[in-house]
Amino acid sequence: MTKQNVLLIVNPVSGRQKSRLLVYKIVDFLSRNGCKTTIFSTIRRGNATELVREYAASHDKIICCGGDGTLNEVFSGLAAMDISIPVGYIPTGTTNDMANALGLASNTKNAIRLTMHGKVRTLDLGTFNDDKYFSYVASFGAFSKVAYETPQWLKNRLGRASYFFYGISEIADICSHRVRIVADGREIDGDFVYGSVSNSTIIGGLVKLPEDSISLDDGKFEVMLIKTPKDPLDLHSIVQGLVNQDYDDDALMFLTASQVKFTFEGAVPWTVDGEYAGENSNVIIGNLHRKASILVD
Repeated sequence: MTKQNVLLIVNPVSGRQKSRLLVYKIVDFLSRNGCKTTIFSTIRRGNATELVREYAASHDKIICCGGDGTLNEVFSGLAAMDISIPVGYIPTGTTNDMANALGLASNTKNAIRLTMHGKVRTLDLGTFNDDKYFSYVASFGAFSKVAYETPQWLKNRLGRASYFFYGISEIADICSHRVRIVADGREIDGDFVYGSVSNSTIIGGLVKLPEDSISLDDGKFEVMLIKTPKDPLDLHSIVQGLVNQDYDDDALMFLTASQVKFTFEGAVPWTVDGEYAGENSNVIIGNLHRKASILVD
């Protein structure tokens, strides 16, 4: 059997620090399958991208053990190098939106098995102003900052429910944003409290989009916009409808596009795959068709 060189990147603080307990099981499994494994533990945000750029070229496969943010960093490193290496994903984050969309999140033992015996599936990646990448969502507005502002201790204690409880406390601070949007040539002007460009069936662990109409490798993103409601109670009703998969509210707008441009009157905070992406008044999002490769069932 030809030995595979595997680069294993572990985020030790993701979710309930579950990845720390899995390292031995992962390495033992890889050893029994004839792999030569190089292990790194991330020590700061962005470290997984640095490790990929430095070490990926000499490996046959990358295994990412962490949350969706860690997976984003791995894909970002590969995209920046413009190389294609299959990625095995063992999700240990709080919400694991991407893992849920791919059917990887429900069984850790199976996720480990798929890193060796899974089939390669291609995914679209997103570009954010040409200096960042995202694997499943870029968003602005209501609740966007909850993912990166929710304290880690609260995530560890309550899991995905922590986002809900922390988000409720942010309702009073939600702002309306005047924005001009151009999506594949279609122009939209209006006031919105939320906008997302996604390549997933699940956003934030709570909002589920219709699975039968979404493909993760069709060269298109799903764009969701929430118009500015009359009051916080209306916003609560809209969000509750999304949680219950009721998309009929007039305040909701859905469209698909491969390129989306946003122009705001002032700088607006953005989130990319659950991580803070800075404040921007102009954002251009593009689609890298089937740029990433991941191992799935």
